Amino acid sequence: MAKKNRNKDTNSRRRGRPGTRTTSEPILLFVQGKRTEKDYFERLKRHLRLQSLTIRTEPQSPENLIDRTKTTISREDDAPFSAIYYVVDVDETSDKQFNQAFKAAKDAANCCETEYHFVVSHESFEAWLLAHFEDIRNKNYSRTTMGKKLRDLKMLNGKRVSNNFPVEDYKQAMGQVTHCALDEVNRETTSTAMPHLITELIK
Repeated sequence: MAKKNRNKDTNSRRRGRPGTRTTSEPILLFVQGKRTEKDYFERLKRHLRLQSLTIRTEPQSPENLIDRTKTTISREDDAPFSAIYYVVDVDETSDKQFNQAFKAAKDAANCCETEYHFVVSHESFEAWLLAHFEDIRNKNYSRTTMGKKLRDLKMLNGKRVSNNFPVEDYKQAMGQVTHCALDEVNRETTSTAMPHLITELIK
C-alpha cells in the first residue's frame, strides 16, 4: 500500500512539472504551413510535453481564418479552449487584411472566454527558425534568404524541418530575434511574435 501511495505522489509531481500543461488548459494552434510550421510545432510539443496542445493546419489568408476555423474548433474533443492561436506569415498580406484579422480575433474573444490571437512573423516563420542559429535582430531578411541559410545549415529539406532541429534552444532564439506583440505586424525588420507564444505555452 505504501508503495502505491509513493507512486501516486510521484505521478502528481510529474503532472505539475514545468512545460506540461494540464488538460484543464487546452490550447488550439492553427498554422498556415502544412510542412514547416507543423513539423516544428510537433517537435516542440514532444520536447516540452505539451499534452493539451492541439495543432491543426489551415492555409487561409489571415482575415479569413477566424471564420473558416469555427467549424473545426467546435468539433475538437478538447473544446472549449483556453486560447486559440493563429501562426501566420506577413508575405503579401496587406495591413488592411491584418487589421480585419485582428478585429475578428478581438470580436471572437468578446463572445466567449477563449482568447484569440495572431502570431505574425515577418517575412515568414523561417525568421523564428533561423534565430535558433544566429542573431537576426535589426536584420531584414527575405523568406528566400532565410530559407537558403536554413538549408545550408541542413535544418530545412525543401519545406520539411530536419529531425535534428534544436527545438530545445528556444530560449536562445528568443534572444536573437526582434519581437513583435501578439496581434501586431512589424514590417520594419525581420521579426516575430513567436517568443510571446512560447512564453504562453510553457506557463
